[in-house]
Amino acid sequence: MMAARFAKLKDEWLLRGWTDIPWSLVNWRTGAFYRLRQDGFYVAQSCDGQTDFTSPVFLPRHRAWLQQFLTEGIAEECRQGEEPAPAQEYRQADHELIRGIQWAVTGRCNLNCRHCYMDAPSGQPGEIPFLEMKRLLDKFEQANITEVSLTGGEPFMRKDLLDLIRQLTARRIRLTDIYTNATLISDVMLQELQKLEVRPVFRISFDGCGRHDLMRGTAGVEAVVLDAIQRIRTAGFAVAVTTCLDKTNLDCLMPTYEQMKALDLYAWGIGRPQPVGCGRTMTTCLSLQEMVKPCEELLENWLADGRPFMIGLEAFYSGAKGGEGDGKQAVPVSRDFSAADYTCSSCRQWPYLAPDGKLMPCISYGDTPWSDRLPSLLETDFAAAWNDPALRFLLDMKKGDVLAHNSECSACPLLKQCGTGCRTSALIGSGDLLAKDTIACELWQGGYKKYFTGKAAAGEQAKGNQASMRGDKQQ
Repeated sequence: MMAARFAKLKDEWLLRGWTDIPWSLVNWRTGAFYRLRQDGFYVAQSCDGQTDFTSPVFLPRHRAWLQQFLTEGIAEECRQGEEPAPAQEYRQADHELIRGIQWAVTGRCNLNCRHCYMDAPSGQPGEIPFLEMKRLLDKFEQANITEVSLTGGEPFMRKDLLDLIRQLTARRIRLTDIYTNATLISDVMLQELQKLEVRPVFRISFDGCGRHDLMRGTAGVEAVVLDAIQRIRTAGFAVAVTTCLDKTNLDCLMPTYEQMKALDLYAWGIGRPQPVGCGRTMTTCLSLQEMVKPCEELLENWLADGRPFMIGLEAFYSGAKGGEGDGKQAVPVSRDFSAADYTCSSCRQWPYLAPDGKLMPCISYGDTPWSDRLPSLLETDFAAAWNDPALRFLLDMKKGDVLAHNSECSACPLLKQCGTGCRTSALIGSGDLLAKDTIACELWQGGYKKYFTGKAAAGEQAKGNQASMRGDKQQ
């Protein structure tokens, strides 16, 4: 007689479902996500420490699923009665998939950045009490939210931020990112995050060597930020830096690049601030054309240096770190396009929650008239907020709706590349959600994207040829 065989899901795996994806396995530690067919779900649900897999109800195809789960480290064999934690049990939300939330946990900030998108520290409500934050977390659980990124304002202004992160961990919600100005990060905080075994990417604002204090409106913070980045890296956390460029700090771009190389970053991105919040009144903004030369110089140096980090150059180009892919972005000549596609897919899986509890498709709606029309999670449950008519209007907007409003776009040879652009960019630029995104038009019709991807590919080819010639000479 065959010995009984039991298995259970490993601690980091959760069984979850939504109306559009009824069965899935989610790793709350790493973010890995597996859609399951019915047989796979049946086997995963049977990995409960109680079900005998030698039972005749399990057919060879079911045992094949079990073996796959064991091989991939999703499940492990166990003794009878070793059950997974209750939080791992199957739970279905009564709405479509939402992977995570970008959560502005406070509107307060200790700096006075000239380009702040929310006009902090005075432009947004301060923050809600910790008890209300816990109630929001209850709603996240109800909605099967498994990932959260924290932003602000400045999230470290919250004295209870570590308690909030502990709550996320206790509820098996992965902390993916912390957006911060890095002026308030203590070694004690870093040590506590290590103890909790959370591995967020610290996404830090740094606006240029010798210009950071000016851009951030506060004296003495440049040295503090650079020191914080070094301490964060020493503690083993990944760091991605964002640099906002205008005419004030453009001349320090190359020294800043050299500084970023020395900091062992995961990623560095540069771009122009949006004309929202404080950015509405800026008089030192750069045009796309004014961004070309500095971005060209950066691209050439980045390639020559072996791609020391992931890079983003305005909206012109993005490339991988050396050793992580080939570093080239394919020349954008074709892309699947359907008028039935949503204008934005990321906001449907990663919406934004404002400091006052307003649920929005993305952060860019915060400084528009739409912010007053959108639902508050403080006043209703997640499913009701997610199905609110104003929010659904924004989330369900189709590319065909934009084409119907802009007939000339249908005849544009670059439509597949542009994809009708970004709706918040159109809204901020014109006041009309369905208008053309003039920034996207300029990027594509001006040939900027194609130019930069071609330049990157040529640079990689030249490096390859040089390496080949060196190899030939050695032989």
